[in-house]
Amino acid sequence: MADEGFLRRWARRKTEVQTGTAPVPEEPAPAAVPALADAAVPQAAAAPVRLPTMDDVARLTRDSDFSAFVARGVDAAVRRTALKTLFADPHFNTMDGLDVYIGDYATPSPMSEAMLASLAHAKQVLRRAVDAVANQPDPPPDDPPEAA
Repeated sequence: MADEGFLRRWARRKTEVQTGTAPVPEEPAPAAVPALADAAVPQAAAAPVRLPTMDDVARLTRDSDFSAFVARGVDAAVRRTALKTLFADPHFNTMDGLDVYIGDYATPSPMSEAMLASLAHAKQVLRRAVDAVANQPDPPPDDPPEAA
């Protein structure tokens, strides 16, 4: 069964549960750790895990390990305060420049001299066109309205 992939094992176990047959317990993989280290593991695992408190948050620095504050069972206020402390560091407050809305769009961008010259030229051309239309005589009316 060692050659069995994840999906095949999952399908087999699901079928066994549906049919009511007990799944065969698998043997754990042999550990690559020497036997001397195995004796110390149960003692360390048996020690109760102390959850961090606000006093621990007060002692946090930039180089502190924050993993204990996001573990399961940690009070939400302690987790939130620890994360605020972490992200208050200026290291996390650098802009990446990819944000579209960071610019100040209230200040106009400077226009080049060439663009200003083309705008002045367009203004003159439009003024001449408006003057030419204004100087034309009014067309005669088509039919005078009948008096009633």
